[in-house]
Amino acid sequence: MTASTDAFNVPELYLLAAAFGGNVLFGLPDKQIYELQGDEVFKEARERLIEKDILTTGGRLTKIGAMVIQAVEHYYKSEKYVRINNLMFAFVEKNHDKLVVLVELEQDNYQLRLISKAFVLKLLGDQFPIIQREPGAGEQNFLRRELTNEERREVENFEPDQSFMNLEIFHLNEKPMEAGNPKFYGQWLIFLKGEKLMIVDVPRKKYYRASQYWFLKLLFDELEFPYKEAKING
Repeated sequence: MTASTDAFNVPELYLLAAAFGGNVLFGLPDKQIYELQGDEVFKEARERLIEKDILTTGGRLTKIGAMVIQAVEHYYKSEKYVRINNLMFAFVEKNHDKLVVLVELEQDNYQLRLISKAFVLKLLGDQFPIIQREPGAGEQNFLRRELTNEERREVENFEPDQSFMNLEIFHLNEKPMEAGNPKFYGQWLIFLKGEKLMIVDVPRKKYYRASQYWFLKLLFDELEFPYKEAKING
């Protein structure tokens, strides 16, 4: 998929999902919002897919279109999603070496990729320097510890730089599907305060200082990276 064919707006993605009967795409606005706007929205989406060589003028899938729909279907069928800032990752049921990534762009557009986990790790390492951070002195002696009340107040008033990570995890097979259910939903804010790595458990309002080892284990476990094979550099 080239850059000209892998950027889609929401109606285009729903039109692609309709090929396999998909009516809900996790993390996107409800399809009904666009249906209520009338047929013209999806007519225009179809025309754009033809311009991108996803569909022929007769409405048939091209070879590129078949690849795109396969990626959309993998995304649709995932039972687990991990969001890191503007990147939403979905899991491929029969291929544990790859992930589908939906990248939220400006103006309600999205890029869709089916990529190897090794490349995902490199991508994240390049985008989030905190992943490649060297553990601080003494971090081998603890995994994480909850902050004192004084430390928490300092962190609450602290504004991290733009390299912070917002990590969210959704397990759709866990009920109830509510933010208060830790088996269904988790959210962690991860950032540096000076040389110290800070982790905030958002739903439970817990504040921690964490070791680099604990942070990387969280990241590797949730994205299901193989420890012995994954490399951040190279």
